[in-house]
Amino acid sequence: MVDFNNEATIGTPAIDIVRVSILQRRYDLFEAFEDYKKKRFSGSGVTLSVVRARLISFFCDLQAMLKRRLKEEDYEEIVTTIFNSNKEEEILNIILRLNEELDTIRLTRVDTQRVYDRTIVEKENKEKGF
Repeated sequence: MVDFNNEATIGTPAIDIVRVSILQRRYDLFEAFEDYKKKRFSGSGVTLSVVRARLISFFCDLQAMLKRRLKEEDYEEIVTTIFNSNKEEEILNIILRLNEELDTIRLTRVDTQRVYDRTIVEKENKEKGF
């Protein structure tokens, strides 16, 4: 989590602090979902209340970006599901959708290295004018 009392935070660009905050909320959501699944698999009577609360918190960090990037009907579907659903499958689908959006903006993308196919060297040479 971002430590706003740390002197290093002063020199950190705001965008980096927001990115860390989003990643922290995502991590907290995953932790809550993992805890929910562990308890459910063990047979305990457990609710999705903590998962939903963390999902709402995560959504609040992403809300403006999602509203700007998504079609209006897709955005409204996400909002409705987040704030009204108690179904595990629907909540998981929303979590996965939000995860895809973070991947699209390259915040959580880990496979950033370009795959180089050595068999198409001549094609690449032509493209580059060699």
